[in-house]
Amino acid sequence: MDRGFGKTDRIDNWWRSPLAMAVYLGIAVIYATWRGFMEADFWIFEEFGRSAGNQTMAIESNDSHVLSPLFSPLIIPGEDGLGSWVPESLWWLSPAMFILIIPAGFRGTCYYYRKAYYRSFMASPAACAVSTPFGDYKGESRVFLFQNIHRYFMYLAVAYLFVLSYDVLLATQFSAKGVDSFGVSVGTLVLLLNVILLGGYTLGCHSFRHAIGGIRNRFANGGGRVAEACWKSCTKLNKNHNKWAIYSLFWVMFSDFYVYACTEGWWTDVVLFGGL
Repeated sequence: MDRGFGKTDRIDNWWRSPLAMAVYLGIAVIYATWRGFMEADFWIFEEFGRSAGNQTMAIESNDSHVLSPLFSPLIIPGEDGLGSWVPESLWWLSPAMFILIIPAGFRGTCYYYRKAYYRSFMASPAACAVSTPFGDYKGESRVFLFQNIHRYFMYLAVAYLFVLSYDVLLATQFSAKGVDSFGVSVGTLVLLLNVILLGGYTLGCHSFRHAIGGIRNRFANGGGRVAEACWKSCTKLNKNHNKWAIYSLFWVMFSDFYVYACTEGWWTDVVLFGGL
């Protein structure tokens, strides 16, 4: 096969898929970075969000609380709660900077995303039977050995699902003047769907599937049957792992944008039933 960027005997539009993925992932990374830094207290970012006296991390209207998944759990440096653990030298950081390392690390080392950004950004290769401009493939060696920590990010990502589920519960709690009430708003459903999509992506992860039952040579009676049932469920999710990965990433971004738009007054988080 001829060597050189994009050289191939293929006559189809093979470049469409890697190009579309590059645009999609590029937009997601740029958006998450911008929103993550928006609540920081340095450079141009102090003109936005919390540093400028605004609050774009959570919807605090209609006596409800809908927290953006990019800022969950809420760690505001220098304030009560988890923020009290942050040393004063780091108070300039955005709350998202303490959070995004988990989902970014999990997705960045994910087997599916590795294929996606190797092809889209590194052309290694850009598509099947298409030449790579970097010579022969040498595997994930040297600097790319860090991909082996994916299983550890997987453990954190599973725990993170419980945090986001708790946020959904909080989004059903309406409180004002000492009165508490149950209710559901559009924001509540947005966060709920976010947990469902992230759950499908995380629990269908190759590493989770291996840990839950793939590591066994065979399934025995008793606890083995439970492991087998869990493994089969993970396998069903794993068959569509690419779709879960793409859809969940979009919905995380949309969930944050929904909260941001409500705090900016572009639209209102409508209470569907209950509330105060």
